[in-house]
Amino acid sequence: MKKKPTARMVAAVIIGATALLGATAGSAAADPPCYSGEVCTYYQGALVSKNGPMYPGQCHFVSHSFDYVRNLSGIQQTAYSGTNCTGRSVRINAGTGSGVNLFWSIGY
Repeated sequence: MKKKPTARMVAAVIIGATALLGATAGSAAADPPCYSGEVCTYYQGALVSKNGPMYPGQCHFVSHSFDYVRNLSGIQQTAYSGTNCTGRSVRINAGTGSGVNLFWSIGY
């Protein structure tokens, strides 16, 4: 004869499954981290792009405006308000981050 699950057992299973699903959804929705050697741009806290550092003469157009740069590379980077490393600029020292005001490109 099969035992019927008790209300307590059913509740425990539901609570456990809900906790597991909640933890999984939170992890999956999180942006991937910005690793050492990368330059990452964010817009309102959401990751927009991850790239290696730009060297003299290089420019990277970011396809979405960004308002924060995390520079985990060993090279100073510059954020520009124009799409081709032109316009207003903010320097971001190696190993630091900085807020910027709706910028579009990263260069050396």
